[in-house]
Amino acid sequence: MQKHKSALKRVRTSTKRYKKNRAVKKNVKVAVKNVGKLIDEKANVADLQKSINKSTSLIDKAATKGIIKKNTARRKKSLIMRKVNEHNKKESLSEKNKEVEKSGSTKN
Repeated sequence: MQKHKSALKRVRTSTKRYKKNRAVKKNVKVAVKNVGKLIDEKANVADLQKSINKSTSLIDKAATKGIIKKNTARRKKSLIMRKVNEHNKKESLSEKNKEVEKSGSTKN
């Protein structure tokens, strides 16, 4: 065990910061997972947009505080947007297919 005052204080502050940083990282991870769940469940656009905004905000805050690195933040945001764009692309394709089936004609 440390005997100096400064060493004892350093231990206290480092454990405090460790707990706080872990909580922030966990919140970021949960937010990213929630976006994925909403995409899989095909939730409505408003809920999905709220979740995207919340998760990107949490990621940006964590990066500015230095809890995660800037590149990690960029990668996580890119992953979220890639999933969302893939989802939107699939949605638009399925809507086009439904329109073609309704009209009963195909372009050949």
